[in-house]
Amino acid sequence: MEITLADVARVVKRSASEYNHGLRVLVRLNEAKAALQYILGEGYDHWIITFSGGKDSTATVVVSLEAAMEFPDPPRRIDVIYADTKVEIPVMHQQALSFLEYLRGFSRLKQQPLHCHVAYPRMDERFWVCLLGKGYPPPHQRFRWCTRRLKIEPVENALKAFIKPGKTVIITGVRFGESRDRDKRLRQSCERGGECGQGVWFQYSSSLKAGYLAPLVHWTDCDVWDFLLLIAPTWGYPTLQLEAVYSGRETRFGCWMCTVVRNDKTMEKLVSLPQWAHYKPLLEFRQRVKDLTSRRESRVLRPNGTPGQLTLEVRRQLLDELLELQAKLGMTIVSAEEIKVIKQKWEVYNGYRTSAYHTARAG
Repeated sequence: MEITLADVARVVKRSASEYNHGLRVLVRLNEAKAALQYILGEGYDHWIITFSGGKDSTATVVVSLEAAMEFPDPPRRIDVIYADTKVEIPVMHQQALSFLEYLRGFSRLKQQPLHCHVAYPRMDERFWVCLLGKGYPPPHQRFRWCTRRLKIEPVENALKAFIKPGKTVIITGVRFGESRDRDKRLRQSCERGGECGQGVWFQYSSSLKAGYLAPLVHWTDCDVWDFLLLIAPTWGYPTLQLEAVYSGRETRFGCWMCTVVRNDKTMEKLVSLPQWAHYKPLLEFRQRVKDLTSRRESRVLRPNGTPGQLTLEVRRQLLDELLELQAKLGMTIVSAEEIKVIKQKWEVYNGYRTSAYHTARAG
């Protein structure tokens, strides 16, 4: 459906400032559609949209699907891929899965070649298997073992299964202004041959034999929120509830067990609200893990005397406490299959020299 200036005027009625925001997001929306149409014309008729459940990826999914319906020669296939780390913040996890389920049954998309997928980490690489089975210490800035294992590799494996060389474009919700690190990576990709400007970012991956497109790369936070709250709902998408899930527009989502950050302000904010206060034990368990594993006696010492993997005693203790937490909350935190693999790792435990942690660090 084409959005016009009159449509924005009807939706945005409250103030001149809001009206101007509406005009700006309309320009951004048309830029994004033009980029998608151009890439389709270049032969990229298979679209893979990476989805996290957050505001940026949600907006990217909606923009892409709506654009596809406008084109006379639409994409041959559209895949939406969500990476479930199995330790996502429950509120966002539920939001992401319910949004995918909504897309599957949304009558507006019935004629679209849409396929929704959930990618999981390999069992041997899941968070609790690595922490409690292999004895990895909780992730930190110098050994951030979680991101590649839980998010990057599952998505890459899914991409490789679907990619059609020279025909596939991977559509992402990355934007300038999200973080300094993200901005730096985007600028570096432009310097290495990526195409930037005109409201879009594009790069070809020779290793994957696919293109990468960020149609919302120059959208601001306000543009994204205006789109999700003012435009997407008029098409029938359930995006209004995202603002409530975010509990404030500065919130960033990730894993509830994230120990890379010193204080988990997102979880602190969530559990301060009555509707999500019952998740407070998750926040407390995260801190418990950080405190316990930071003690020297909780770690096997390397030959040079520095702390290495978690001791078997600490792993057993944390698993017992995790199972108590799981029973208390009445939700699955660690699966029966994960527990089985964890205990298998314990059976082959033979001190630091043969540890998976040592192997990972040496590699």
